[in-house]
Amino acid sequence: MRFDHALPGINEVFLSDGTPRPVYETVLAEFETTGPKRWNDRLRQAHSLLLNEQHAFGILEGDKTHPTDWFPRIVPASDWERLSRGLAQRMAAINEFLRRLEAGKEEVVPREVVESSILYDTSWKDRFGPVPARQIAFDVVAVERDGGWAYQVIEENAKMPVGLAAMTRRRRMSREVFFPEAHTALPIHSLDGWLSRLGDALRAASPKGPEATLAVVSSGPEDQFYLDHHIYAEEMDAILAETKHLTIDGDGYLLHEPSGRRIDVIYERVDEDRLYAEIPGLLECHVEGKVHVLFAPNSEIVDDKGVGVFVPEMVRTYLGEEPLIENARTWSLAVEEDRRYVMDNFADLVVKSRGGYGGKEVMIGPEESEESIEKFRKMVERNPVEYVAQETIDFSTHVLCGTEGGDFLLRDSYADYRVLVLAPDPKDPGVVEVIPGSLTRVAAPGKHVVNISSGGKMKDTWVLGDP
Repeated sequence: MRFDHALPGINEVFLSDGTPRPVYETVLAEFETTGPKRWNDRLRQAHSLLLNEQHAFGILEGDKTHPTDWFPRIVPASDWERLSRGLAQRMAAINEFLRRLEAGKEEVVPREVVESSILYDTSWKDRFGPVPARQIAFDVVAVERDGGWAYQVIEENAKMPVGLAAMTRRRRMSREVFFPEAHTALPIHSLDGWLSRLGDALRAASPKGPEATLAVVSSGPEDQFYLDHHIYAEEMDAILAETKHLTIDGDGYLLHEPSGRRIDVIYERVDEDRLYAEIPGLLECHVEGKVHVLFAPNSEIVDDKGVGVFVPEMVRTYLGEEPLIENARTWSLAVEEDRRYVMDNFADLVVKSRGGYGGKEVMIGPEESEESIEKFRKMVERNPVEYVAQETIDFSTHVLCGTEGGDFLLRDSYADYRVLVLAPDPKDPGVVEVIPGSLTRVAAPGKHVVNISSGGKMKDTWVLGDP
């Protein structure tokens, strides 16, 4: 086994002298016992099992199983306790922000920041409900501090966050195919039942509660996450529907035509513009309270990276607490002083669209050519208010596992956490649950962007409990 440490970030699996960190010794022992040949056999077995599930759902075309690195990430109990408390705090503060925004009493985020967002339309009527965000996925990185790990939030994802369905399938393969002995030996928090729990949290948005009819709305087989949509629907006991299956009936309620059932809650996995264009009257149906669209119009303002800058102050103002987890240092180009700094240091920063997602409209200066930097600079100069910048962080790396010449080759790769937080109470936004796991995403070698659409891979994350 060879570890190729080529990046400046601190590796989570190996110490600087190349020796394994103690928390990984159990996994590495089983890994070495498996050997490269059997490992490659297991890669084929896992892919076959995932494809079989895809085909069982009737998805016969293409491969929807997602690129994965099967060497797991491990988070000790003490680290997870700090991280989960900090994210639960942020979730409660963000929901209070949305409640106040709907009531016209928001006082932390400047009005010009809200109204300049491409994720907020002042012509639409806000209707978020008593608990506006039922789930948020937080993208977090780890940096070394005082011999341990400190965490920084890169961004929030309230709208269509990819995560839990993929997490459960990676866990199944870790447990059954790749590391059955290590998984049994370590006190790993289970993900069993959490998809059902997510369904409970989403149904809580309806006055009918557990009796509400939930629909997972998909764009259809062409979507790369169509397998995930099937998994959500099956394990949350929900209807899987495409927009063409939905209409507003004569009484103004949302109807699933194939089953004849009225829908109470929509868990949309489809672009907002397409959703409202292809279901005329849906917005009015939501505003009237006849259906609850979980990612309601304007609620995705949470995803605006310019708004994310203010989350620590939301914690202080609305919860009366000090933030337990930091933001990555961020500059808003809507602020003149920040804009001057960013334009003067453009090539050294990460510059991204406030409303972009999936690794789109992101420039990581140190990884780009001069030509690409200048092209992106001109785009930013045309509409600077739409952009933010962050410092380039050499956050922690994990490993990408391969084989070479009959041996294992582990290469370090930048990795983030995507942690899902739920607000499951019908009326109290202060009730928060953090799913005890994470969809780790690892970047292509030498890159910082971890998104799957940008060449990254998924990885199972084992959160340890107390022994």
